[in-house]
Amino acid sequence: MNNLNKATVTRTKTKASLFTLFPVNAIAIAAALCLMVFYAPQVHAQDWQLVWADEFEGEQLDMEKWSYQTGAGANYGLPPGWGNNELQWYTDREENIFVQDGMLHIRALEEEISGRDYSSARIRSYQKGEWTYGRFEVRAKLPRGQGLWPAIWMLPTDQVYGGWPQSGEIDIMEAKGHEENIVYGSVHYGDPFPGNRVRTGTIELDEGTFTDEFHVFSIEWQPGIIRFYVDDQLYYLVTPNNLNPYNWPFDQDFHFLLNVAVGGNFSGNPDDTTVFPQEMIVDYVRVYQDAELVSIGDDGPDTPGEINLKQNYPNPFNPTTQIEYNLPEAGEVSLEVFNMMGQKVATLVNSTQSAGSHTVSFDGSELASGMYLYRLTAGAQVLTQKMTLVK
Repeated sequence: MNNLNKATVTRTKTKASLFTLFPVNAIAIAAALCLMVFYAPQVHAQDWQLVWADEFEGEQLDMEKWSYQTGAGANYGLPPGWGNNELQWYTDREENIFVQDGMLHIRALEEEISGRDYSSARIRSYQKGEWTYGRFEVRAKLPRGQGLWPAIWMLPTDQVYGGWPQSGEIDIMEAKGHEENIVYGSVHYGDPFPGNRVRTGTIELDEGTFTDEFHVFSIEWQPGIIRFYVDDQLYYLVTPNNLNPYNWPFDQDFHFLLNVAVGGNFSGNPDDTTVFPQEMIVDYVRVYQDAELVSIGDDGPDTPGEINLKQNYPNPFNPTTQIEYNLPEAGEVSLEVFNMMGQKVATLVNSTQSAGSHTVSFDGSELASGMYLYRLTAGAQVLTQKMTLVK
């Protein structure tokens, strides 16, 4: 949910599906089970401890945790429409935002208000809840309809690296109301507008929608990496290598924002099919941190001490997976994929790379189900891992 024109940014996407039912294949299933036992990545190995939460159990919004942002953006130094050509006027009225039966409701209405045709609400935890690193988790059900734009996102508390987007933005979840089974996860970075950049991943439900059922939207943010999840399904990740040649601003305190926009550059405007009112209903907002991770702070090592090739994730996969590796120093690198007959089926990397963490996406759409090897060569060192494609 950026504060400037989304039509001007550069976007890259990946796509994943939840709850895919694979055909029965005894050999593939056996191989998958073996790899799950011996090679399963420890995505949740962190010792996450709950440090902040709002379960919305009272009768009103907890103002010790949240504050309202009202209007159309001008009182925050932004062009009308919050810099995105949005159509709503944000209020703090109970008609637009209220707590009921343990849930937060952010409601968009069609009405004339302060020169606008729609009203809604937007809240943030600015100077009341802000963190560097952790697991950030929100369980919510989304509004539907052309022109609805719900968002669960984070902004830096201090503009350490400069104004938006130089100090970063993390969109835990954004959605277009007419795409009821798709959500987006993004980071914003780069130069000031119009040189702003964005990287985005999407995930699509095979069954059900985000508008009829509650889902858990989360990120796990650690030094040098941000992972995006829906219902604990990893579907996208970002590392400093993905932002090159721009800086990695995600090492400072960020705070939450929750809102439902109407219209704008991302979702388009409402049309005759859009029915109001529409709501984003939030069950809870939770923040977990690992004391050891947080203590790393800015003193954590930027460069790994040794070469490392991690287990791909997800594994088994269909049809895409992410491969992450660490380089202790810059040099010539190749990353290749082989079938079990030793035949090379893909070259993912063949170039000079800088020291640090690198992530590559592998698409097995054109390959048959089975076990594959991926091999990293960096200088005189060669590392190999196994992975399983199950269709």
